[in-house]
Amino acid sequence: MNIASYLRTNITPPVFSLMTVGVAVNLGMGQLVALLKIPLYLDSLGTVVVAALCGIVPAIITGIISNLLASAVFSPVMMFFIPVMIIIAILAGIFTKKGFFLHWWKAILGGILVGICAALVSAPISAYLFGGITLAGTDFLVLYFRATGQELMQAVLYQGLASDPVDKGITFLLAFAILSKMPRNLLMRFPGYHHLRPNNKI
Repeated sequence: MNIASYLRTNITPPVFSLMTVGVAVNLGMGQLVALLKIPLYLDSLGTVVVAALCGIVPAIITGIISNLLASAVFSPVMMFFIPVMIIIAILAGIFTKKGFFLHWWKAILGGILVGICAALVSAPISAYLFGGITLAGTDFLVLYFRATGQELMQAVLYQGLASDPVDKGITFLLAFAILSKMPRNLLMRFPGYHHLRPNNKI
């Protein structure tokens, strides 16, 4: 099956609609956190929800479009972090199939693991392309670690390992809350429904 055939078969109207919402959520949450200068990102929440309900490919598309739009509208650096969003989409899809959204504590654990992987992928991008400063709320952590005598790469990696697991843990918990509150008849429109339990409570 070629790409065009796959997209025609799998990007159904409900999936496409959710992808659109996912992009809006990514952009909205990312911009809100940036304006508040909170040392988090929360700009992958839409991607994670799409991954859970629709699968890896729709989530990757959602993440790429989100970063391209964020780069065009808010910050040009965002396009360089597309690989990070792809990793998040892939792992969120895999973890959904492994049952990480069946319980709130599993969702947090999954987010922490994704955060560690995201930090490992984003650190070289941030360090070598932007000198560790991307005008995000986490920049002060990079400056702090640099002030303690760490090399640039180490400082950026430590910043990522300090903030990304927390960020993705919160993101996955928010995604769990959204998924657990969605009506069953709505969840059943998406291919990932059988991996979720809509009656879960936090």
